[in-house]
Formats: sequence, C-alpha cells, structure tokens
Amino acid sequence: MAELKDITNHDSIADQINQYHNLISLTADNLQDLKLRIKELDNGDYNKELNAINQAQSELYQALKSLELE
Repeated sequence: MAELKDITNHDSIADQINQYHNLISLTADNLQDLKLRIKELDNGDYNKELNAINQAQSELYQALKSLELE
C-alpha cells in the first residue's frame, strides 16, 4: 500500500483509495470463506456468529460503494 507521504496529487489519492478498496474487498471475501467454514461445523449453533459476519460483510460492501470513484 502506498505510504500516505506519497499522496501528492489526484492520481496518488485515487491510487490510495483503490488500494483500500482492494483491501476491503479481500476482507469481505475472507469473511465469506469463514462463513462457509462455520456452516460446515456440526457441533453447535453458530447463528450469532453468522449474523455478525453478515452484518460486517454488509457494512464492508457499503464501504466499497462509498469508495467508488467512477
């Protein structure tokens, strides 16, 4: 990720935002993988955890929309 000191113009700001966009997207994907693994467990009720993951994913996807520059 670009260092904040590298922010000198519109292009560098757009690059930084795109890098955060990618990071948020990766995090949302990782949460999806976690959710699938939890669903494979057969030793308990994980609804609370799944609901928390769903909420986090929803907020991450909203952040992605907010960061879209085009």
